[in-house]
Amino acid sequence: MPNEQLIKQASRHSIYVQRFAGHLANLFDPYTEKLQREMKIVLAGEPTTQNIRRINQLIAEYRRSQVAIYNDYNETILMDQLREFSGLESEWELASLKSVIKSESITLIAPAPAQVWAGVNAQPLIFPDSNGVRLLSPFIKDWEKGRIDAVSDIIRTGFITGRTTDQIVRDIAGKNGYLDNQNRALIKTMVRTATNHVSNVARQKTMEENDDIVIGYEIIATLDRRTSDICRGYDGVIVKFTDKVKPMPPFHPNCRTGTAPVLDERFAIDKTGAKRASVGVRGGGQVDADTTYYSWLKNQGKQGPKGRAFVRDVLGNERADLFLDGGLSVSKFKQLTLDQHFQPIPLKELRKKQTLQLAFDAID
Repeated sequence: MPNEQLIKQASRHSIYVQRFAGHLANLFDPYTEKLQREMKIVLAGEPTTQNIRRINQLIAEYRRSQVAIYNDYNETILMDQLREFSGLESEWELASLKSVIKSESITLIAPAPAQVWAGVNAQPLIFPDSNGVRLLSPFIKDWEKGRIDAVSDIIRTGFITGRTTDQIVRDIAGKNGYLDNQNRALIKTMVRTATNHVSNVARQKTMEENDDIVIGYEIIATLDRRTSDICRGYDGVIVKFTDKVKPMPPFHPNCRTGTAPVLDERFAIDKTGAKRASVGVRGGGQVDADTTYYSWLKNQGKQGPKGRAFVRDVLGNERADLFLDGGLSVSKFKQLTLDQHFQPIPLKELRKKQTLQLAFDAID
């Protein structure tokens, strides 16, 4: 049985993890300015050209400067702060466990910081819906390479289609250009994803260090309309350390989902009445800590026309009608409409399922 107090603490703590991720992402802003300056330097005075060889030379020159700037951010800020953060997250999990397990006969411990950081770097990020598997450092570098490739494509396309050098510079380095908008947003996505990975793995290492008391973890999603399809389905799923498959957030870029320890039944008696935060049709509020996403969403749909509109906004019209009016329990809806990775099964496939015919008949 999950401990509601631990769920409450993990849900509240996830807000601070996201704030720290936002802080780390904001530290990239001076590097955005460096990327913009380098763009202007490389193309300064360069005449418009459609010579492929010259275009490739300019791109190669800018790519070298981009790689150096990204590496500087990674080495002097991002990885150093994530390493320190991993130790703090491990210690936080220890403190959270101690707040619930107060027996003097039980000793709870956290692994050494070096062990935690090694674990963070050894455990891959796995995005089930994209078959993406990357360790932390390659994930960061691959993500940044994608940004470098995007700028290279803008330069190449710009020259070939006859845009002037000044126009290309504005497209990339001007106000509201690529570096100021898309690149900045995508770097924030990368940093938030990496930070959530570090947080979850670091806390998992403390759970595993105390596996005589902690038997696994429960996946905890955010209760609001922004939560992704996959995280809605994973919310409330319990993963035991003895399971062969151990899904661990982040499940996608920008994932906000976290975990909370699941205790051995000797310690899992819970009478706290703990709450977790949610943002529903009536704004922010508190619900029981053991409320799962789809149970919470079902309750939103009971709150009049605005509640039904909220559910439709989250699930889409037809799937929302099936959820609210098809006569399906929350568990049955998840079982019949989500695949093994908790991704929604396409509606055309759902309509072929005999097990759903009565539910579809109820809403048609």
